[in-house]
Amino acid sequence: MKRPTLITLTLTVPLMLAGGLTAAFAHESSQRTPESWRVEQRLLISDTDTGDIIVLDDGVVRERLSTPPSPISLARSEDGHVAFAIRGRNTDVDHVTMIDTAFDENTGIAVRPYVARTWATMSAGGVHDGHLPEVQGKIGLSMEATGQLQLLNPSAISGLGSAEAGTIKLGQPGHYTFVKVSVDGAELLHVGSTAGNTAVIDTASGRTLASDGRCPGLHGGAATTTGDAVLFACSTGILVAPADPNDGASQLIAYPTADRDGSVYAGATDSAGRDVLWATNGGKTSLDRVVSDAGKVSITAVPLGSRWAPRNELATSLAASTGRLYVLTYQGYLQVRDATTGALLRERKVMSSLRLSEEETTSEATNPDLAVASDRIYVSVPSTGRVLSVSLDGRRILRIARVGGQPTRLVLLEHS
Repeated sequence: MKRPTLITLTLTVPLMLAGGLTAAFAHESSQRTPESWRVEQRLLISDTDTGDIIVLDDGVVRERLSTPPSPISLARSEDGHVAFAIRGRNTDVDHVTMIDTAFDENTGIAVRPYVARTWATMSAGGVHDGHLPEVQGKIGLSMEATGQLQLLNPSAISGLGSAEAGTIKLGQPGHYTFVKVSVDGAELLHVGSTAGNTAVIDTASGRTLASDGRCPGLHGGAATTTGDAVLFACSTGILVAPADPNDGASQLIAYPTADRDGSVYAGATDSAGRDVLWATNGGKTSLDRVVSDAGKVSITAVPLGSRWAPRNELATSLAASTGRLYVLTYQGYLQVRDATTGALLRERKVMSSLRLSEEETTSEATNPDLAVASDRIYVSVPSTGRVLSVSLDGRRILRIARVGGQPTRLVLLEHS
């Protein structure tokens, strides 16, 4: 009767010892391997299929960050340290996901990016051309349901504390466009809403210095390279406002054709030293060349195609450093144009054509996008799950990244 007890003790003691040793070894320190890479270009890609933000390092998928489904906007901070993914307007909650990009554009050192925090809000916006407004060192999110600009402290986004940094009253609720300028050392924010109202706000005090109500359907804006004027695209023409409201009144310049503009791109200067801006709208058959010269503004239309080879604008990007204007058309062509004259230098087929009726809504992003780097231009192709790298002259496809899903919005971070 005692043999089973002896056997039990014989088996139990080694197991107890082994269990104790295993627990002890579990607390031994392990070798830590540094997780950092040297990267020239880190591309953030919004995947509408999953809501993921795909991180592409020099053409190779590094990470997939999960964010809520149906993304509509993707933006980066001016220093590239933070990115924002904003959900579309197809549910009752508009999530804003804030991402630590973990990339230093000055050194090219990259580590693993991560989601820093997600804010459940309502009608957040303010993204234009991959950027949010930044005032007094703070990043602004437009609260379109309340007509306020919510300011965030970028250095606090990746921490445990509050990132809230105050608000600026914009006006009535609506979709806003923001253009920041500097006048005699003062930072001024020109804001405009789709309701047709514009205002100039002193960002230090939040005080409105001037206002105008002559820009119905306002969408899109930019400042001249010299910073002396701000242009907004209205349903009836281009509103040209002096950067300093004390320098005179705004003027509305009629469009050269019956079609309005909804986006404005700046950064080019012609041989005569005049500022050249470009304005257009999705589906339009032309670009509007806007020339600003000593307070005088003129607009001329530059056709994208011809009767035999029609072209309709889908996405546009201006590269000031190379003097090139890139236009992606509904017909699937990427056009390379001179940024000062608009002359077509080359076009090549990069994707299948899209129907003009396939217009993007505020539910989610569905359109292709462009991101211009120092040595290539990235093109997202949602229908094939690919992101193309095309040479700046448009002659060659340098690389095809098969990321899967439905890649739409692009934000580029680049080692300078």
